[in-house]
Amino acid sequence: MATTAESVDPMAGLWCLLAYTLRRLRKQHRLSQAAVGKIVAADHKTVSNWEAGRNHPPVDALRTLDAEWGTGGLLEALHHYATTMQAPAQFLAFAEYEALATVIRINGVAFIPGLLQTPEYAREAFTLAGVSDVDGQVKQRMERQGVLTRADPPYVSILLSEVALLLIPCAIRPGQVARLAEIADLPNVTLRLVPIDVGPQVGLEGAFHLFATHEREVGFVETPARGSLVTEMSDLRRLTVAFDRTSGRALSPEITRARLREMIEARQ
Repeated sequence: MATTAESVDPMAGLWCLLAYTLRRLRKQHRLSQAAVGKIVAADHKTVSNWEAGRNHPPVDALRTLDAEWGTGGLLEALHHYATTMQAPAQFLAFAEYEALATVIRINGVAFIPGLLQTPEYAREAFTLAGVSDVDGQVKQRMERQGVLTRADPPYVSILLSEVALLLIPCAIRPGQVARLAEIADLPNVTLRLVPIDVGPQVGLEGAFHLFATHEREVGFVETPARGSLVTEMSDLRRLTVAFDRTSGRALSPEITRARLREMIEARQ
């Protein structure tokens, strides 16, 4: 375990990643260790030990910082996975970029993206995937959605195939469609449906995310087995082109909202 915060290697383990992220977020918000200590009722030496990986911060303190910094539950999620050792490194990176992004572009095909899911839809998805802690995973997914409505939310552009709407289980479809309509009305969100009748599109080959932060842009491509981070510029360009080409065939935000309202009214 590292003895100084500067020498913490985020690749050395999950606790090191948590310590590294805590320090990074503190510096991003231009706070001293003493200032962070006041937020969580701890002294600066305690915060220093957390950032150096010498001691593990309690989850209550991390929840407080998540709320203070609008991270969408990132620190608590890192604590959970460091404790349970259940998280693949790729997901940890995905969650960090999702929380820190200033612009998020989501290409959804046959699956409602996590940021848009209701608890019921998320529960169905996690149960189908056979995860061991469904309740815990649903809770974390709902907390991550706070990124959409925090004080300084990212701009989020979403392309969603109408296929995804047809595949929502009937019992939970009304609630999930209503959730999509609610998100589509957010001022920082542009949601556009891709009609089924447009036929095959390059952006419909698979779901992916594009995250733009103040420092860099990365992609995340979903596959049946696992997700994969994309950092190579040539691959990022292909994802960006796929997103833009599909965007050109999507419905306008206004028509998308009207379609969602029609679906809601048809069920009433």
